[in-house]
Amino acid sequence: MSENVLVLGNTQVKSILSGREDEVIEIIKRAYILHHEGQSSLPHSVFLRFPGNDTDRIIGLPAYLGGEYGVAGMKWVSSFPGNIQKGVERASAAVFLNDMETGRVRAILEGSLISAQRTAASAALAGKCLHGDAGETKAGLVGCGVINGQILHFLRTEFPKLEKVYLYDLSDERMDQFIASNPYEGLTYEKCGDIESLFAAAKLVSFATTAGTPYIKHLNALTADHTILGISLRDLDPDIIAGSHNIVDDLDHVCREKTSIHLTYQKLGNTDFVAGNIADAVKGTVPPRAAGKPSVYSPFGLGVLDVALAQYVAENAKDEGVGTVIENFQP
Repeated sequence: MSENVLVLGNTQVKSILSGREDEVIEIIKRAYILHHEGQSSLPHSVFLRFPGNDTDRIIGLPAYLGGEYGVAGMKWVSSFPGNIQKGVERASAAVFLNDMETGRVRAILEGSLISAQRTAASAALAGKCLHGDAGETKAGLVGCGVINGQILHFLRTEFPKLEKVYLYDLSDERMDQFIASNPYEGLTYEKCGDIESLFAAAKLVSFATTAGTPYIKHLNALTADHTILGISLRDLDPDIIAGSHNIVDDLDHVCREKTSIHLTYQKLGNTDFVAGNIADAVKGTVPPRAAGKPSVYSPFGLGVLDVALAQYVAENAKDEGVGTVIENFQP
């Protein structure tokens, strides 16, 4: 029995994950399949909100993932959108891993990169599965923050022929910063004046915004050839969702907290508009597309992904002698 705890900061987590995009995507894929097979325990996320404050929140995502992982823990992640104006990242996080024999905390990891990369890997996995065109050369990004930066990074793994990225953000400055912060050889950017223009130019589109309620009521440029990675969950009006082929990560989790999926359920009174989950789509038991409809992926973000990826980081950190060990942390 150990009284020690391994602590990993952002720089250390980044060093371990660097260049391992294929492995991260495989971890996320496997976690989804194990969860779908019932080898997990995943309570609903806990949302801590504050009186008189409708924008800031802190979320707890407890999870256990079985199979070859056998890991339990929790991600504690905050979202304070006002940080952007302060020059601070919107989200910050920590991931706690527990020993499965004693229940004691065995590792604490800075979690913002783990959270961002598991989200991006999920988006890339869904993009490859649903879009069906590995030779795709164009992509659109709505929201020019950290998450879409990571999504672009992982999309390039699954779509190596990407050469043009169309951007839309409410802030022209953020689009310029995004371009400057994400230089890739052979990749060019074009800023769009509106979302319609972006959809007219790109068929593979990722949403990663801070929207709290759906603001896109109509999309004239939306076609059956489009694949939407709805990472921010609250951009699309229920009418758009109802007319799409919808894939989610976990219906029970995503159909709450006023997501577009939740609002569509409230409007229609059923969830028949959801075709299935990403594990079904990956395994081929649910079709990735439906004739005459765009495909929309709506992942709530499952804690099993965080603990699976955090365990991968912690194990590699021990092998590489990375991190700080706090001795006698436990009583």
